[in-house]
Amino acid sequence: MSYDLIVISSYPPQGQTHGIGTVGVASYTKNTLLSFPSTLNILVLAEKLSGESDIYQEKNIHVVRCWQRNSLSIFGDILKQSKKHPSTPVLIEFEMAMFGNPLLNVFLPLLLLVLKLGRHSITIVLHQVVTDFNEISGHIGQSKNSPLNGILNFLAKIFYKSIISLSSKIIVFEQFLKDRLDKNNPKIFIIPHGVEILDKTNNFDEANNFSEHSERVTRSGQPEGSEHRKNSFANQKDFVITIFGFLAWYKGTDWIVKTFSHYFDKHPKSKFKLIIAGGPNPNHLDKPYYQKYLAQINYFANKHPQKIIISGFVPESQIGTFYKNSDLILLPYRVGMSSSGPLSLAFTYHKPFLLSPKIAPILDTNDIRRIIDPSLVKFSLNSNSLFNKLIYFQKNPQSLKSLTTVSQYISNSRSWSNISHQYIKCLEL
Repeated sequence: MSYDLIVISSYPPQGQTHGIGTVGVASYTKNTLLSFPSTLNILVLAEKLSGESDIYQEKNIHVVRCWQRNSLSIFGDILKQSKKHPSTPVLIEFEMAMFGNPLLNVFLPLLLLVLKLGRHSITIVLHQVVTDFNEISGHIGQSKNSPLNGILNFLAKIFYKSIISLSSKIIVFEQFLKDRLDKNNPKIFIIPHGVEILDKTNNFDEANNFSEHSERVTRSGQPEGSEHRKNSFANQKDFVITIFGFLAWYKGTDWIVKTFSHYFDKHPKSKFKLIIAGGPNPNHLDKPYYQKYLAQINYFANKHPQKIIISGFVPESQIGTFYKNSDLILLPYRVGMSSSGPLSLAFTYHKPFLLSPKIAPILDTNDIRRIIDPSLVKFSLNSNSLFNKLIYFQKNPQSLKSLTTVSQYISNSRSWSNISHQYIKCLEL
């Protein structure tokens, strides 16, 4: 069988868009491919998942699960499949931990070279761009300005130069990511992060069915000791602030839990409720520094278990419930190294949002700047700036409603049906 496109990516379980056992690019990749014309025959070379068939068909997408994360044979396994289809265009959706240990990424340029020799045109979507590892030192368990960070910075320059030179095109989601790579390089294209539309995600929603619980995580990443309480979403008394996604240093999860815990110490009658809609990242559970990180989060969350809720991993069926029952989505990122899937879902569900300065450059685009002043939804990473914004929106529901309108506008302008046209043009399909 001949294909119009080969896609190398993490990919969610059959019949799902968001699933456990994959990395963040998985849902993005599936949404992208489902938005393409059904007349295209697409081959996806994905990681093997426990309990999943190695080969299956979903509409016009043929999925072959041929590589195992953390295996030294990953790139050889990919090449075995791709060489069956010479000259077919290749799209690689890439993030640093997609293949497992990031050290395996040193072999990616070699994969690109062999694909290029096989007459494949190669387009890479860079979901993350990290050129200064001092910025993410806490995320990788290093002290700032450590010798290792210096080595990684040097290797990152070589890595990005290599993949840019060996690729036909590079796609990033934001202007600041292109600037970080090479703002004048014509091979680097900007295509905004697509947004799922509500009709497509209604099946995620079990609205008003969500039973709140506070979960503390064990070393295995599983919740323990769930304490079920009255569903406060139903009484509408709390102002619900939600952070979505894996617990991660670069996302500022520890900072936000500690900041809210201190706030509740001083304001025990506050109507704010913080929901951490996510659990530990399974790719880091074996790392001692990450276990220490989780313990710190749990320590401060345990001080106010009625007001700080850690949900654990959120299954696809409840994603919509968490978003719809939130008054505001918060992104307290310490580092801006990518676009944001949780923000994209905030647009999907037309939710108000607040961003830290590190992730705020996402808003520096023509379609957003024409409808909102980015300073309205930015807060500095200090408690005064954060709570001044939160209290303002809590007391001014009309301003909160205006942000809902902003999200709805962005949802429409960046729907996957619109974004897919940009991909088709870039890939020349």
